[in-house]
Amino acid sequence: MASPTVTTTTTSTTTTTVPVVESVPPTTSIPPRSPLADLVAPIGSAQYDPSDHTDERPIPVAISIDGIGVETAPVLDVGVEDNGDMEIPGADGVGWYRFNATPGEEGSAVLAAHISFDGQPGVFRYLDEAEIGDRVVIDFDDGTTSEFEIVELAQYDKEELPVERVFAKTGDPVLTLVTCGGDFNRSLRSYEDNVVAYAVPLST
Repeated sequence: MASPTVTTTTTSTTTTTVPVVESVPPTTSIPPRSPLADLVAPIGSAQYDPSDHTDERPIPVAISIDGIGVETAPVLDVGVEDNGDMEIPGADGVGWYRFNATPGEEGSAVLAAHISFDGQPGVFRYLDEAEIGDRVVIDFDDGTTSEFEIVELAQYDKEELPVERVFAKTGDPVLTLVTCGGDFNRSLRSYEDNVVAYAVPLST
């Protein structure tokens, strides 16, 4: 299986290339990817077995980030496309990579969204303006909610994204929010960087 990559494409999009898991085809209808630029570098050994998780775990369905004006934006359960790229919803949605942790579970729960898509502003357009201490609320399909606090913000050249960390399978629970950022390379129709916010669960 080829090494996955997280990519952000042309018109303002975030696309993540991850290992193709043929045994679990995408179940969610996703709008077409925008032609933005590569968002993430190879994920290396970050390859996932769907048997690591079960459908019995709570599934995220909405996200709110008060500090940047995100209010109950829909979260879609996404997998990978035929070409191995992570599915990313259109401008109004956020993709949760279902082959990683669910938010609050051991390891990294990865949520990705666009800065813009098809001329429309994306959910994570202001992620680079988030601040340490901002609260993130995740709503689940079972009616429960979990609250997280942003503890680290980073901007990486897309070739230097720490994919092993972003897609970590083990370790303390972390909510990892990813989008594109930096300068827009018009010749490549691609953003040069990735913006990542790391958040940890708040004690209840």
